[in-house]
Amino acid sequence: MRKWLVIIVVLFGSFLTAQPSMTVNSTGNYKKPYWMAANILVDSALSIYNMGQNAMPLTQANTTQIGYFEANDTTFPVQSGIVMVAAQNASDVISATNGSGNNVTFTDAELSSVLTQLGSSGYAIKDMVQIEFSFIAQSDSIMFNYCFGSHEYDGYTCSNFNDVFGFFLEGPYINGVSAPVNGSVVRNIATIPGTNVPIAVNTINSGTPSGSYPASNCSSANPNFVAHSGYYNASNGSITTLDGYTDKFTAKAEVQCGGWYTIRLKLANVSDAALSSAVFLEKQSLKGPELTIIDSTNVGNSFNDTMLVEGCNKNEIIFARNANLSVSMKIPIYVDTVLSTAVEGVDFSVLPDTLYLAPYQTADTLTFYVYDDNISEINESLTIVQDYIYTDCYNYPVRRMSYLIRDKDSLEGTLTLNAASDTVNCPGDSVELSVVATAFEGSFDGFWLADSTYVPSRYFQVDGDTTFEYLLFDECGDTVLFTQDVFLKPYEPMTFERDTIRVCPGDSAYLAPVYLGGEDPLTFYWLDNLTQNNPRIILPWNDTTFLPFSVSDGCDVLLLDSALAINMPKPSAGFQYLNDPYVPLRVAFSEKAQNEVSWTWYLDSTVITGEEFEYDFARPGDFEVTQVVTSDFGCIDSITLIVAVETDFYLYIPTAFSPNNDGINDCFNIKGVGFEGIDFQIFNRWGNPVYSSQDESDCWDGTYNGKPLPIGAYSWRLMVDLPFDEIAIKEGILNIIR
Repeated sequence: MRKWLVIIVVLFGSFLTAQPSMTVNSTGNYKKPYWMAANILVDSALSIYNMGQNAMPLTQANTTQIGYFEANDTTFPVQSGIVMVAAQNASDVISATNGSGNNVTFTDAELSSVLTQLGSSGYAIKDMVQIEFSFIAQSDSIMFNYCFGSHEYDGYTCSNFNDVFGFFLEGPYINGVSAPVNGSVVRNIATIPGTNVPIAVNTINSGTPSGSYPASNCSSANPNFVAHSGYYNASNGSITTLDGYTDKFTAKAEVQCGGWYTIRLKLANVSDAALSSAVFLEKQSLKGPELTIIDSTNVGNSFNDTMLVEGCNKNEIIFARNANLSVSMKIPIYVDTVLSTAVEGVDFSVLPDTLYLAPYQTADTLTFYVYDDNISEINESLTIVQDYIYTDCYNYPVRRMSYLIRDKDSLEGTLTLNAASDTVNCPGDSVELSVVATAFEGSFDGFWLADSTYVPSRYFQVDGDTTFEYLLFDECGDTVLFTQDVFLKPYEPMTFERDTIRVCPGDSAYLAPVYLGGEDPLTFYWLDNLTQNNPRIILPWNDTTFLPFSVSDGCDVLLLDSALAINMPKPSAGFQYLNDPYVPLRVAFSEKAQNEVSWTWYLDSTVITGEEFEYDFARPGDFEVTQVVTSDFGCIDSITLIVAVETDFYLYIPTAFSPNNDGINDCFNIKGVGFEGIDFQIFNRWGNPVYSSQDESDCWDGTYNGKPLPIGAYSWRLMVDLPFDEIAIKEGILNIIR
């Protein structure tokens, strides 16, 4: 078709590529057009005939332009089926050289009409290959899958002489158009989805011209050729040696159920025999009416099991139709009780007797459940039958779905307390609890009822006697409740009996804090870190001294407190004394202390108690007197003074008196203390005694021998006897006044 220079370049380049993955066989039956259609393209549910539209037998010569292919690469749109080529041999699609056709010219009105639609009318049709057959429509639609490829993409995109193909369906009714009386309708169903545009190099490509051809040729054939470039795949030679190929398309049409239809699959070169194209028809994609059954056991369970498991998730059977969508369909359902050991309504849920597909509804689902009877038994069988389905166009055969029902695995496990005992010593201690599932169906999970935590192994804080519960469940609904009792050893919180010591200033304090409760071992610690002896002795350095300490126990509970030493007020000793002026050697003592409540006196080998007292010493002299005072708390102070005990005496001798009986100074007497006796004499001016007395209590009335003495001056002489045998003599003048 194209210049041979291009062919040489492509040929040279092909030597550099690896062998494509695709395989092609055009020998034996694989070169027989009708055999290929009946055995490769069409599935067994659809009957086709080697006849034309006129019901006359067809003669289709064997040709190597067709063959059976396998892509052997999942990225190729069609994996296996029939390949039709415009070259001499079907292997052209994998050949290292671009094969050419026989350059034989054909006259074909159907392909010519496609060329006209593509804007290439008038060009010669070369090397045409065709597969033709007829069938009676068993549904209201027909469809099959294919893709298109070509050697022309790299150099002739948007030229006006590209290869041409078409799938020409002929019959009484196609896509809403009915044939005239005694006539038929013909439609090309190889078109771009959603359009009437034929598929060709100029209508589906990379969206860019090649070989310097104008884009106008492509846009006239398909105004949306750039947008439709998404359907195009460039070839790298790893699958096929074609320059490129399209995505997989579905050729489909609405038909009349029961109508006689003929389809002609045609492909040809245009203008010359060079750079051929190919069509790949998917194996068994042209099907008769089919009710597809897709069953799923234990839907939503994590495990895969073809058996039905008691008590687990639902089971589904999907019935899907691919044709006859315009009519309603009733699908009869029943249980084959002969082949089934499981009992409906006992071992599994009751099934509906009919599924109903409304017009244009493609599928419906039969859902049923297998019950858990909690009986250990051998596998049971269940056969569900889809009975004959009758429609106006096609009758669907009986289908049987057979299953085995098994017991589910029982849910079992253990709850382990990872500790030596179920009793903890201290509030707040933690214990580890672990749950392990040892038998289950599918997957399992669980949670602690205390806080809905899903972690199966965890630590719990114990603050009292507690029952921990874990609910284990599997995906088929079995549950097991595990419980574990954990106890708290009776715990008496630590307490401190405050050790408050009251001491007298200067005394040492003996501190012995007493703490109770707690869990052994108990550890005592003085926080001043001067000593760790308990009890300890301190000398308080302030009026109030705090010594902080801590006590920790085996439960890591820490008690912080302090012992208290208080310096009590100290008394201050003090006293005063006074010699009695009237009683020799008698001394009066009185306290002058402070903050005291008791007094003890030590003097002259005598102990006396009380606030004040008088003491008669045996002799004069200096004596030590000690006062010891005690406070109400028992603090003591003392003082010692030297007390001088004296023997001094006192005399009062008047110098005058008036014995006139007026009641004032009528008599004369001597007053004094501190002496033991006196000898008193009064003399007149001539030295004659006029009065004498040895009694200090006598009072002289100024008479001598009963007669008043005259006024005037008189002398006196006094001799005093003092203690300790001492004598004192005193003399003076006395005046009598009348």
